[in-house]
Amino acid sequence: MISRPRLILLPALLALAGGCRSGPALSPTARPTIAREDLRPSAVRARERGVAFLVGTQNPDGSWGSFESARPDEDIFEEWASCDAFQDATSALGVMALQGPSRRDPAAFAVLERGVDYLCRAPTTKRVSGEYLYDNWAHLYITHALSLVVRDPRFESRRGAIEGKLRREIEALEVRQGADGGWGYYDFDYGFERPAGDDSTCFMTAGVLLALDEAKRSGIPFPPHLVPHGLRTVERLRLGGGSYVYGNYASLRPGSGFNQVKGSLGRSQPCNLALWRYGRGVKKEDLRKGIENLFRHHHFIEIGRGRPIPHEAWYSTAAYYYLFGHFYAAKVLEELDPADREKWCPILAGIIVRDQNEDGSWIDYPMYRFDRPYGTAFALMILESCLESPPVVAAAASAPATSTPPPRGRVSDCVPISPRSARRFRDPAAR
Repeated sequence: MISRPRLILLPALLALAGGCRSGPALSPTARPTIAREDLRPSAVRARERGVAFLVGTQNPDGSWGSFESARPDEDIFEEWASCDAFQDATSALGVMALQGPSRRDPAAFAVLERGVDYLCRAPTTKRVSGEYLYDNWAHLYITHALSLVVRDPRFESRRGAIEGKLRREIEALEVRQGADGGWGYYDFDYGFERPAGDDSTCFMTAGVLLALDEAKRSGIPFPPHLVPHGLRTVERLRLGGGSYVYGNYASLRPGSGFNQVKGSLGRSQPCNLALWRYGRGVKKEDLRKGIENLFRHHHFIEIGRGRPIPHEAWYSTAAYYYLFGHFYAAKVLEELDPADREKWCPILAGIIVRDQNEDGSWIDYPMYRFDRPYGTAFALMILESCLESPPVVAAAASAPATSTPPPRGRVSDCVPISPRSARRFRDPAAR
């Protein structure tokens, strides 16, 4: 059993942080474009460097990330359980990211084994408080990761432990399902034992549905009511123009900027994919339109990347949608026709290669020391999809001209934000 350290005093945390550390630039003034003939070797090299980063930064217990911060005043986490939640979610993403590379690299497989063992030993992450449900991110991605691992013959000897952990995570997801049928990471107005659902979001609900789809494919049982209730939440938040309302609380404001297509670029991908996988009214043309919107309006998701305050960019875009949205875009492309993948995979891979930091990592949002591991995991899964799913990336168009964001600072130039101020930015619009 893994012992959890308890929350220590805030001054001690700040002392550990030691001020803002320097690091690779989040968004240099100019990124070199990648020539068509150079993209595949560049993508392969980027993937190798990313794998090396995850291999080299795994913690001794098999997890990734830590609560140590580059900022003197971090985002709202409320209690130590938040750090547990994000560490376990980050570690699950690391396990997901290394499944492909571990078939080619023995060192990556050894790290993957330690990551799987960590997830199986870790106690189920607890709810932070009545208001904060960050543990849902851990339940979501542990369910997704272990649903992939459990059908991997290399882990047959661990199957019993993996299935047991999956059952516990799915039980937690059942308890955390809101009265509306969806999932979210806040319950600000009520704080009931079972969330009221006013703060359920379309994109977390879609992520849970996709994780449960993987569980079903692996033969893992779960309560039958979870999926239909969740699907109704995503359907209810779907708008006709290709966007999705952020969450239930904003359903009466469909015309707000954050609910328009340019504000929904990251969350539209998992929502489209979930409804497509379950046969709920999304057609292949809708998937295609979502991808086209992502690249046509790419500047509006990219302009938020690296910003330390959630939802401060145009259309209330938050930085942490960036790699999340591109990961699910890669999964959408796997569902499309070869001609679509041939058109869009090179552009997607080119963007990811361009965004890699000098140390081999990726980052979209500065958040304690979970940022580089989770960002790198998302980016590696994108490259793996583009390189290994047919057609293999062989040549590329450059990233769209609008995809180069204005210059921003380094991680060390972050702007402090107080918990009180952060609460104003916890959703794209104050209620």
